[in-house]
This record gives sequence, C-alpha cells and structure tokens, in this order.
Amino acid sequence: MDPLNPRPLTLLRTAAGSPPTVTQYRAFHDLGCRIVAADCDGRSVGFPFADASHVVPRVGDPGYLDRMVEICRLEAVDLFLPALDEELALCSMHRARFASIGTRVLVSGPEALAVCTDKLRTFELFRELGIPTPRTLPAADYREGAFPSYPVVVKPRAGRGGAGVHLARTHAEAAFFASYVAGAVVQEHCPGEELTLDVLADLDSEVVILSPRRRLAVDSGISSKGATCWRDDLLPPVRRMVKALGLVGPVNVQCFVDGGARFTEINARIAGTAILTQAAGVPYFQGILDLCEGRAPEPWLKPAVPLVMYRYWEEFFLAPGGGA
Repeated sequence: MDPLNPRPLTLLRTAAGSPPTVTQYRAFHDLGCRIVAADCDGRSVGFPFADASHVVPRVGDPGYLDRMVEICRLEAVDLFLPALDEELALCSMHRARFASIGTRVLVSGPEALAVCTDKLRTFELFRELGIPTPRTLPAADYREGAFPSYPVVVKPRAGRGGAGVHLARTHAEAAFFASYVAGAVVQEHCPGEELTLDVLADLDSEVVILSPRRRLAVDSGISSKGATCWRDDLLPPVRRMVKALGLVGPVNVQCFVDGGARFTEINARIAGTAILTQAAGVPYFQGILDLCEGRAPEPWLKPAVPLVMYRYWEEFFLAPGGGA
C-alpha cells in the first residue's frame, strides 16, 4: 500500500479453484493487498479467502474478455495477474483495454508468450541461444532410433500441470503415446533432479530476482514437497532467455540438473509453489507489487534461507449459502 494513498492495491487473480490459491492470497494479503478472485466454478476454494469473488466464463468462451474487463472496472482493480497459460496471450493482446480503465495486466508480450506456451518453440529458442536442453521432436517426426536410448518423454506441445505427460520406456510405448496425445512432442529424458526457478524480470527484461528450488515430490504436476537451493550456473542462461524473449514480471523456469543443468520449459507466470520462495525470505511477491506501482524491486540473486516445504490437505467448512 502507498503510504500517501490509503486505498489498498486491489489485485485480481484467476484460477481461484487451484490448489496453491489460498496461500498466495494470504501472501498478498500480508502485503496489504485487497484480493479479487475469479473462476468458472462458483464453489472455488479461493472464494471464501478473497475480499471479493466473481464467477467468470471459461477462457476461450465468447464472454470471457468482456467479463474480466467488467470485473476490473467494478472492483477498481489495480493489478491483474492471470494465472492460466490459456489466458496469458489473450489478456496480453488486450492490455490497452484494461489500461483504459486503470488496470495493469502484468504479463509479457504476445510474441514471447507464443514461444513459452509451445514446448517445441521453447526447445528451438534454447538451441538458438546455446542453452543446454534435451532434444525435442514433434510427434510426426518421431521414428525408432530417433533417440539414442530410452526412456523418452511424450507430452503435449501446449500443456500445463503434468496433464498428458507420459514416460515411454520402449519404442512401442513412445509410438503409442505419440499417436495418443494430441499435438504431442517427444523429448529426450533428463536424468537427475528437477528444479523450478522463480524469476522476476523488470520492465526492461532484466532479471532482478532468481530463486531456485528442488522438486522433491510431485503429485498431478504440482510440487508436494520442495526445498530451496542455489547454483551459480543458472543465472547466465536465465538472463539470456529472459532478455531474448523480452519477458516481464513473474516467470518460472524448469530445468534438470545432473552435473550441469538442462532447461525444458519457460512459464511466464507465477509458479504454484512460489510461496516456498516467499517463505524463504525472498521478496518475490513484494517485487511483483513494486513493478505494478512503478518502483524498482529489491534485487535477489543469491541463496535463499534453506527451507523445506511439505504440503498437506486442510479442510474448512461453510454454512450452505453463507460464510465460514
């Protein structure tokens, strides 16, 4: 909150029904934000934890964009942070429409997002930049012998959250999944440990925050156990990819480490487990708000506090049609 302006910054977040929602709302609340939640499901878990909530059409439905603009106007939203890959490019293309009513959409440009949401184009970018990455082929080009060994990974060219990802241990399995998964790519399997890198890029596409964390256990594509870590060799390639694409705002990058690091994905949004980075003392969420309000975020390009995260289910109860 600006001390000269007592009105709290109003933040709109979509995907209010996703598992990480509540902890992210709490983190932004702790920084003085007013939270507006949106989801296509009126029973989304995040609704009771927000200051206001709205049911919206699914991304891609004809009324989605008009509804989001209407919510921003009604709630006087200062900052809109889309949560879903499917809505990033659409909201980016219409940033001027949101800006006309005083709402900043903190997303990268449509051209950058077109690369980040396409695993084949991401592979091609890494190769062009000389960034280590596993070999990746469109499913139509996959043939026996295309990879020196198995297993290989078959996954959607555009997808998130681990949906449709299959580990194929033989050529027969790879051929089956390549024909079964719509719009698939086949990727060399990376041994070693998977890392997620929470990144914040300023408006000049310079990396101001980098905080890696190990994915110790994954359930349905979501990290259920994680730990902060650090490697000096991660910063140079992340800087190159962020600058080459012109990324701004929150980004998360996936890589595997087995000796060196090999990069697999760029997601131009807040990661679901970024709360671990925040809990480890990194000013990640504050940096996002600083960008929105025209301030330079506090740089963080060093190890975070060593911290291990465990996730578990927790219940809360509502009276029918009422509050908690």
